[in-house]
Amino acid sequence: MYYNSRNNGPFGGGAFRSRYQYQTLPYGFEGVQASGLISKVMGLLAFSFIFASIGAFVGISIGLSYGAYWIVAIAGFVVLIALQFLIQKSGLNLVLLYLFTFLEGLSLSPLLSLYLNWNSNILGEAFLMTAVTSLALAFYAWTTKRDFTRLGDYLFIGVILLLIASLVGIFFHTTLLALIISVVGIAIFAGYVLYYVQRAKYLADTLPNAIGLTVSIFITVLNLFLYILQLLTILQGGNRRD
Repeated sequence: MYYNSRNNGPFGGGAFRSRYQYQTLPYGFEGVQASGLISKVMGLLAFSFIFASIGAFVGISIGLSYGAYWIVAIAGFVVLIALQFLIQKSGLNLVLLYLFTFLEGLSLSPLLSLYLNWNSNILGEAFLMTAVTSLALAFYAWTTKRDFTRLGDYLFIGVILLLIASLVGIFFHTTLLALIISVVGIAIFAGYVLYYVQRAKYLADTLPNAIGLTVSIFITVLNLFLYILQLLTILQGGNRRD
């Protein structure tokens, strides 16, 4: 199985484009450097979620408002774009990575505060389910012989349709529609976990590759958590939008 380089940009290759292209391995050398690369990714992910947790703690401590959320969210997007163009700048790429994850955690703080005041058990359940699901999918993607190379194309189309459905849901919000969006969102980002983890087998063991995969997996797991949280909220009779 040869890695399909058509979707070769970092951060998914579909939603974002940058000057950097992942460095792939020659045909026949798949998996040669995979253990080194995945070790880098796991380490970067661990620190990324630590910085995200710090951001969330800071946001909750200062009582970040929903109005300020938009400022933080925009700042995070700007940092993400900057990272795409500076991903090969040693040192600076790590600073931008951790700044991005910190801002993502900060932007989540209003939502987390809402649940902490309403039903903190759902947060714990969502965290646990996300962790177990992500680890199980990652293990399967790493060990299976199935090829998920083409999956990225279909998942990107799914994300576009999911965004459209979410916009429709803003104006025609019903429990059934929200339930469908949650289930589809979980399926799409679960698919992305399979896609990105298997992708590591076909990439060279370099820091820019590791950072690109780290951002992609971080965003994927974060979205998976949010859709699981939304699903649990619906099933337990709450409404995350209230």
